[in-house]
Amino acid sequence: MDLGIRGRRAIVCGASRGLGRAIADALATEGVNLVMVARDAAALESAAQAVRQRHGIQVATVPSDLSVPAGRADVLAACPDPDILVHNGGWPAIKPDFRAWTREDWDAALDSMMMAPIDLIRGVVDGMIARRFGRIVTVTSRFVKEPKLEHALSVSPRLGLAGYVAGLAREIAPHNVTINAMLPGIFATETQWAFGRSLAEQAGRPLDEVWAGRESTNAARRFGKPEEFASLCAWLCSAQAGFITGQNIVMDGGGYPGVF
Repeated sequence: MDLGIRGRRAIVCGASRGLGRAIADALATEGVNLVMVARDAAALESAAQAVRQRHGIQVATVPSDLSVPAGRADVLAACPDPDILVHNGGWPAIKPDFRAWTREDWDAALDSMMMAPIDLIRGVVDGMIARRFGRIVTVTSRFVKEPKLEHALSVSPRLGLAGYVAGLAREIAPHNVTINAMLPGIFATETQWAFGRSLAEQAGRPLDEVWAGRESTNAARRFGKPEEFASLCAWLCSAQAGFITGQNIVMDGGGYPGVF
């Protein structure tokens, strides 16, 4: 299927590796020119060069820390008028004891996972409205649908983001501008491999055993492939996806136990 977005321009955050890198590649396959954003300048340029060589599109890079306002401002200065925005952010440091969370922890989490996408959305949405085309996707977490206390430091800001997105999506829908959230489960990214190795070391168990145990947590009995996630994201950015907006779409291999 031709997604009808060839020649358009997309900001893709967290684009140097993992799901963000896969999303950048999927959009590039459709002929979308990219502004790739990540913290690690060397890893970002390496990823961008690979995308350029593979797809022959225009790729700009913005090494930036989106967890601080100056980083968001850098991205918007580099690309104030994208047709597509994909915000893919990180997680806070793991602190499982909620009693130990400080005001500084909460402020950092809110700035990184709620205010970062809100600032970027606010910076680009009026231009999308004026041009009568815009696709915004925020990548959050399946725990938005199934909150767990140990993840509340990241889930709470993302629930706030979900409320903002739901209201804004309905305001801008008449202008052919959509906003949707993608809620991933476990995908076989570099981050997941590192986490698996950490769990194996802590438990004194083989990595294969730990990995198999985590695979058993969803109905598909496997980790997702980053390209599977990226394909859905690319479709949400397509010309054909103009009638789906304000949604939180879980992609987790059937791990979420609910109906709605």
